[in-house]
Amino acid sequence: MDEVGGRAGISEPLAQPACDAAALEARAIHIAQEVAAECRRSYWYPLPGLLRVPLPNFGWRRRALLRHDLHHLLTGYPHTPLGEMEMAAWEFAAGRFEHAGATAFCLPLVGLGAALSPRRTRAAFVRGRRSTSLYANPLPDREAVSRILEWRRQVAMPAGLPASRAEGSAYRRLVALSFAWMLAPPALLVLAAWAAAR
Repeated sequence: MDEVGGRAGISEPLAQPACDAAALEARAIHIAQEVAAECRRSYWYPLPGLLRVPLPNFGWRRRALLRHDLHHLLTGYPHTPLGEMEMAAWEFAAGRFEHAGATAFCLPLVGLGAALSPRRTRAAFVRGRRSTSLYANPLPDREAVSRILEWRRQVAMPAGLPASRAEGSAYRRLVALSFAWMLAPPALLVLAAWAAAR
């Protein structure tokens, strides 16, 4: 069995969410097949073509992957570095995958998105606040895929809506938390070096 692989669904990034019902169902089935193959691998590459560092295929990642990729399908955010930053902002707003490892891995993506593409990342967060993620749904994966048309109404809220004050404030708090998470390890190292030099 192949021990390493690329990201499920990366071969066909979407510019817009699938609108045609038959195309949406066919794409969801295809994604489920790709995810099943991806979940059997021991390692994965987070940024194929950009960063060739294999990461362990943690159990939390395998459990979250299908719904995460269905979120990409329903929202239209592509499987690109920027698309993953948008997806992280959307998922934190719509309902993140409840696992500390997933949070630690995805939280920096929000800050990176805020730094590299602030408008798109903020818009994804606002859209997520008005959507519902699939993570809380207890359905088995097979049934989740079969109900994709029903979920499209819950997940893929329209983009481009103006943010309320509460949404803007929640976004700023999330970005601040993201930067704090990214800066904590270097800050602790500097503090330790300073303390050791005294």
